[in-house]
Amino acid sequence: MMQSRKAIVTKDGDIYQLIYESNLDSKLEQILIGLMKDNPSHKIEIAIRKFLLYVQHSTENFWTIYYNAKTYQEKLDCYYQFSKNQCLATEVLIRDLNSLSSEEEIKENLNSMLKEGFTF
Repeated sequence: MMQSRKAIVTKDGDIYQLIYESNLDSKLEQILIGLMKDNPSHKIEIAIRKFLLYVQHSTENFWTIYYNAKTYQEKLDCYYQFSKNQCLATEVLIRDLNSLSSEEEIKENLNSMLKEGFTF
C-alpha cells in the first residue's frame, strides 16, 4: 500500500489529487487546497509537492518502526516522533512559501496554518 502512494506523490499528477491521497488531517488538507486555489503558481505547487513527499517518507518510517516496536511505550515514542516530523514538515513548508512571496495575505495564512496545524 505504501509503495503505491509513493508512486502517486513522486509522479506528475494533479496536485489536488495528490493532497487528497496523502491522507492528511482534514484541516491541513483544506489549507493546502485553499492555498493552491488562491495562489496557483508553479513555485507554490513545487513547495507543496516537496511537503507531501516529506510527509510520505515520514509516514512510511512511522509504519516501519511501529510494526517493529515490541512495547506500547515504543509505539507511543514512534508516534511522538512522527508528530514532531509532521510539525517540522509544516514549518519547512511555511518557510518555503514565505520565501516565495512577500504578499501579506499569504504570510497571514501561513502563520495561521502553523498555529492551527500540528501543535503540541
